[in-house]
Amino acid sequence: MFIIGNKRIKPIFICFLLLLYNFVSFASPRTDSLVTELKTAIKEAQLYDNKKLKTISQIKSLLNESSKSDLNAKYDSYLKLYEEYKLYNYDSALSYAKMLRKLAEYRNDPSLLADAKIKLVFIMLSGGLFKETFDSLNLIVIKDVSANVKADYYSLTARCYYHLAEFNNDSFHSPFYNTKANSYIDSSLNLYPQSFFEYSFFLALKYLKKGNADSALFNLNKLIVRKNLSYHQIALVTSMIGGILMEQGINANAKDYLIQASIADIKSSTKETLALLNLATIIFKEANITDAALYIEKANADATFYNARLRKVQIGAILPLIKGEMINTIKTQKQKLITYLMVLTFLVLVLTGFGLIIRNQVKNLKMARLGLLEASLKQQQINQELVEANELKKKYNIQLQELNRQLSEANKIKEEYIGYYFNMDNEFLTKIEKLINSIDKKLAERKWEEIKLILKSIDFRKDKEELLSSFDKVFITLFPNFVTQFNTLFKDEDKIILKKDQLLNTELRIFALIRLGITENEKIAEILDYSINTIYSKKTKIRSKTIISKDEFERKLLEITTLNF
Repeated sequence: MFIIGNKRIKPIFICFLLLLYNFVSFASPRTDSLVTELKTAIKEAQLYDNKKLKTISQIKSLLNESSKSDLNAKYDSYLKLYEEYKLYNYDSALSYAKMLRKLAEYRNDPSLLADAKIKLVFIMLSGGLFKETFDSLNLIVIKDVSANVKADYYSLTARCYYHLAEFNNDSFHSPFYNTKANSYIDSSLNLYPQSFFEYSFFLALKYLKKGNADSALFNLNKLIVRKNLSYHQIALVTSMIGGILMEQGINANAKDYLIQASIADIKSSTKETLALLNLATIIFKEANITDAALYIEKANADATFYNARLRKVQIGAILPLIKGEMINTIKTQKQKLITYLMVLTFLVLVLTGFGLIIRNQVKNLKMARLGLLEASLKQQQINQELVEANELKKKYNIQLQELNRQLSEANKIKEEYIGYYFNMDNEFLTKIEKLINSIDKKLAERKWEEIKLILKSIDFRKDKEELLSSFDKVFITLFPNFVTQFNTLFKDEDKIILKKDQLLNTELRIFALIRLGITENEKIAEILDYSINTIYSKKTKIRSKTIISKDEFERKLLEITTLNF
């Protein structure tokens, strides 16, 4: 059996409670959108404060315009100002609570006097003055006062003892204080109408303090679906739900509720709040230092503005940890930045070396072309002199044609790949120049986070893939039928089948490089970023499947061409 209040609930009803709780939990908005809304609210916090200050200014204007002899109007104005200040600024709220008490004493109204003292005690408790709170609480006389005032007195007394139990947090005093608090809560619940927000909220608080979190969540979830809650009431409910889920270790759901509570606190200009502190604690544990620092700084600013002593102590326990982690993060990022710059410098030097190598290769190709041209002229002269040797001439001409074909093919390859690599070199150097200029600028502006984002955007693996993809495109442009002709050397079941939009795969690239004249395993491994053993293994595996001999296979590979000269 399950007990709520004095009633026993059947197991089937327990299922209903759990379903309702899960429904509300799963119905909470996505965390990302809530985080965005919270950050927007933090940025616009001053707008909400200005709205409150405008309301306060209007009330003060009406107070100045009212007659000094009209005590009722004066009391009403003081009461409105107290309500505006009680969660916004401790000193101002305390001042108006004292004015309310003074007017109540003058009017000799027991209910008004008790209510004014209750409000004064509430402010002392919010400010963290435990001794002064209990001293003033003991002076309140609730004889001959209204039921509402008595209910407020009992609920406030209960909160005082709950706070004291939480502050002591020991096994001797805390249970005694919690027992007293529960007794006062019961007294207040007997006086609050069940339709009141206070009834369900303090009932949930009672269950929570007794260790019955499920019943507490049930009553809080009944409250949260109401349509007429103020921002402060929404903050109270969602903050308590978030606190319960946080204690249960369900940080993902707790975070959503604490964010909602923090948003509601900001929009109601509530400075005496716990939601942002708890949220910063969760975010810090998730290693999201940037957001944790934003939330804890806002919580600290609010606690300082309100002059909430207890909150400042609680914030002071975690604020140095977050600040210290931020400093460590900045140091780490700075070290990474230096490392990245060193790597970039090395890459620039490597590219410069490649440029020099390519230039020398171009020079060598030009010299080879001139040598072949001279050989061709000499051969033509020899052919004219050896008219009688027709068969030898024909054979030599065939060889010469093959050499010319190979030379034209080599020139075509040279023109395509040299143009391609100069273009890639120019693009890469431009990209490096832009990156260095951007980092230089961010370093000068000390924008570490933006530098981190720039460096994270560098994707060497993607650049390597793009380089290989470009190689594929240029090679297929030169040898458009390479894959088809290569597959003729294998049985149908051993032919290489490419994926959609794939021009070459790793095995085909190996033999494409061999077709271009790069036969050393070390060079192929360096170009394709594989180990030498991997290249050797893949070459051996492919050759083992061919339908012709090894020597014939290599000859057929070199004969693959569909170029138009």
